Amino acid sequence: MKTITCLILGLLVSFTTWSEESTSGSINADELKKLTNERKVVTIVSKEGKQIEGKVLEYNGESVLFQRQTDLQLFRFTLPALAQQSQRMIKDNYMTANYNVPKLERPLQPQTIKKLASYADNLVLEKLRSEKQRPTRDVDDYTFMRRAYLKIIGRIPGKAEIDEFKSEMRGDKLKLINKLLDSEGYVSHQLNYFADILRIQDKLNNTNINSGLRYREWVRNEIRDNTPFDEFVRKLIASEGAYYEPGNEAIGFYLRDRGMPLDNLANTVQVFLGTRLECAMCHDHPFDKWTQKQFYEMSAFTDGVSRVRGPQVFQKVVSDFNKLAQKDGTADTGALNQYRNYLRDILGYGLDDNLGKGTIKLTDAFMEDDAKPGDVLQAKAIFAPPLEIKQGTELPKSREQFSTWITSEANPRFTTVIVNRLWKRAFGIGLIEPLDDMNDNTESSNPKLLAYLEKIMASVDYDVKEFMRVLYSMDLFTRESVKDDHKGVETYYFAGPPLQRMTGEQIWDSLVTLVYNNIDSPERVPSNYDEKYQMVFERYKEKTGQEIFDELKKYLAETEKPSRNLAEVVTQLNKAEGIGYEPKKLPARDLIRSSYVGYPARGGHLIRQFGGSDKALIENSNFEATTPQVLNMLNGFVEQKIIKNKNADFMKQMEQETRETGKIEDIFMSILNREPTSKEMNLLKKYIDDKDGAKHIAWILMNSHEFIFIR
Repeated sequence: MKTITCLILGLLVSFTTWSEESTSGSINADELKKLTNERKVVTIVSKEGKQIEGKVLEYNGESVLFQRQTDLQLFRFTLPALAQQSQRMIKDNYMTANYNVPKLERPLQPQTIKKLASYADNLVLEKLRSEKQRPTRDVDDYTFMRRAYLKIIGRIPGKAEIDEFKSEMRGDKLKLINKLLDSEGYVSHQLNYFADILRIQDKLNNTNINSGLRYREWVRNEIRDNTPFDEFVRKLIASEGAYYEPGNEAIGFYLRDRGMPLDNLANTVQVFLGTRLECAMCHDHPFDKWTQKQFYEMSAFTDGVSRVRGPQVFQKVVSDFNKLAQKDGTADTGALNQYRNYLRDILGYGLDDNLGKGTIKLTDAFMEDDAKPGDVLQAKAIFAPPLEIKQGTELPKSREQFSTWITSEANPRFTTVIVNRLWKRAFGIGLIEPLDDMNDNTESSNPKLLAYLEKIMASVDYDVKEFMRVLYSMDLFTRESVKDDHKGVETYYFAGPPLQRMTGEQIWDSLVTLVYNNIDSPERVPSNYDEKYQMVFERYKEKTGQEIFDELKKYLAETEKPSRNLAEVVTQLNKAEGIGYEPKKLPARDLIRSSYVGYPARGGHLIRQFGGSDKALIENSNFEATTPQVLNMLNGFVEQKIIKNKNADFMKQMEQETRETGKIEDIFMSILNREPTSKEMNLLKKYIDDKDGAKHIAWILMNSHEFIFIR
């Protein structure tokens, strides 16, 4: 019997390859009989290409128990003994146990980070050798600094940050990585990332107010608090209560798809389990094994969330107010109807479904022969581990069960998907591509590395920041980017990170950094209008519809120019009672971090011109080159907000430097975050003393390819 020994987290874990040793392991006779009756015959393929028909009885995370069809002989073997497609099939459909790894103490100690990162690097190098490729060379310190800033916090460093790196962090990469991961910039950059995945918009589906502001800020706070990813997902799926009640902001996950519960389920599976089920919404999936009935059985876990209606007590308040408004019959009716819309959006939305009933009634949209419209289906999971809501279960809390099932360590796709997403975030291409269309035939470009990273994720209890700390500490992160075209993302083996253009948000935040070096300080954080919506909720949450109606009728009668915006009305009423609210007065309100700009940024905004997502679809950003991008950089933001802005921090710093060589060095260091070469210095000395010579040089560098690419 052969043995592969892997050093994982300082422990020796032994794996056996294909073996014909007959054993039933820990399964008793009754369990074996039950599994044998339940399982279907499948074909598995060994690493050597040998096909065997039989039943997979168990995969416990380390070994597979398999019953051969020809003679009912039992075999136990490890997953690496199989071809990759068979490995994927067994993990997705038969896994019943958690990853068998110890939990690591957090925050990770430097020596632990080094060991984990080093082993991952070795797996990358092993794959490169097998493909007869070599890693690229290491980058210089300044290139590493720039890459770390752009990748970890989404912008270039300011002058003081560059000086700090030169004096305190040069040669100590982990010190810089730790500083950035623990910064507010990391929170902003990470929020942009998850907002694209979750399609967070300021105005959620079919609402009149910007109710998405609340959802966005909740996600920001979850990132700031470093909530483990599995816990974060459970909060989304099992959210309940009144949306504007503090602590219930995760209901925005369902409010985003209000009126589209089946789409919400399809998006949930795509985002967190990396599988596209939307085709099975209308018929059996034409390119995968999922049936329309299976899709509806999955949808039964969350059925009932469609209208996103909150507790009945608030529904009654809104309904009573609406009846009074319709009977009013005065010139106030228009304003009262507007107030009703605000009350519905602020008091009325939420979830009051006892966390799900676990059933769904088929409509006329059901097309297949294995069920018919009018049938009631019970909730049933389509992947391992098994989960089914039995008929007659009282208060099944199916959404809560669903949230636990999705995030379970025994659900292999959950861990695989988040690991693959974060690897792509760090290194530009996933170990599985595309990220969210996995099936039984899906193959990883480096299966050993992916399996190892999954165990790291489990060992840090789904702590995204600690996981990213390991990835950014890899030697791979310090290698020169690969500029040559590669055959395809599915066969990219990471000789170095691929050359990438900045996202629209990274370009915006980097340009704004040149105006305000303190872009991530509290001084540059704008007021959140959601605070006014919250005041409406707090003022009216204990009032009846009649009491609210009477108060607003009085306001309309006594106010010369009454507002139709209920949030502004309540602000005025509170102020009259001595409850003040003063929004922050922010200079250059438009020059703020992209995570505070509108979600999505308005059409024509620099972020959108450079491919920023409209948040309509999952990860809907792009890197296409367009003419408006060139025009904006040549004659728009760079010219108006930086070069001609004497108050921009970059321009003030440049004016303070009197030496011509010092000016050139400052321009290069501030924009490209490197020193000029001797050739560049000699060339630009001829122009630096010309009228606006320094401005022209800065303009040229900001419009260079080097500025907008992550080297």
